Amino acid sequence: MKHHQPGIHIQSYDVITDEHGGSLEAWWGQATVHVKAQDGDMPCMVANELICSRLAAALGLPVLPGEVATHPDRRLCWATPQIKYAGLTPPPPLLSEIVATYSSTAAGALVFDCWVLNEDRHEDNFLFHKNLGMWLIDHENALAGRQGERFESLHAHPTPLLGYHCFRDASLNNDDVQYWVRHVRSVSEVVVDLALNEANDRGLITKARAAILKKVLIRRRNGIGSLVSRFVQKADGTGPVEQLDILA
Repeated sequence: MKHHQPGIHIQSYDVITDEHGGSLEAWWGQATVHVKAQDGDMPCMVANELICSRLAAALGLPVLPGEVATHPDRRLCWATPQIKYAGLTPPPPLLSEIVATYSSTAAGALVFDCWVLNEDRHEDNFLFHKNLGMWLIDHENALAGRQGERFESLHAHPTPLLGYHCFRDASLNNDDVQYWVRHVRSVSEVVVDLALNEANDRGLITKARAAILKKVLIRRRNGIGSLVSRFVQKADGTGPVEQLDILA
């Protein structure tokens, strides 16, 4: 887990006159951002980042605000506020301590990733600040994968279980998990449409692929309790989250 904090470092700015500014103390500025460029062999990377960022924000999960950008070489990019080390205390070395500190965010990450099929949630895919909390980052391999390699299988079978999650064996608070399960279940179809339509309007995915992802997200939303409980269930029938089957 990165012991950094999100933020924007302003490099330069030009004063906007009162005649055009519309408000006091306003400038046009240049700032440092974190940029991930999309290569030809990862055609879904930016789409996945945008869709998951919009959905997580709609749920109220802590994510960095992001935007689609264009690299000078014309490649599409995903840009977020700069991730900058600021001499902060590193996160606890044990996941159990992290869960104890930010139990709701940890539970939310697990439930959200079960919803969007994000199998790349490891410790480095969070930002950590000892006073401000944790942020979820890096969703490029969610949904149908950054290469789009899962579109065909998801079209036929929209509800596979996650294969991995760093909080799978953590002792998550059952109330926290149930809260996020209910929250995902309550997501309106309109919210899903907004995220997918934006990705399509920006030329990140086709309408046909957006339709597949809508089917996947709605089906997984409707069965989120079962997806979470079956994922955390152990071979002996027990799991770190007790009585979650009541939500299935």
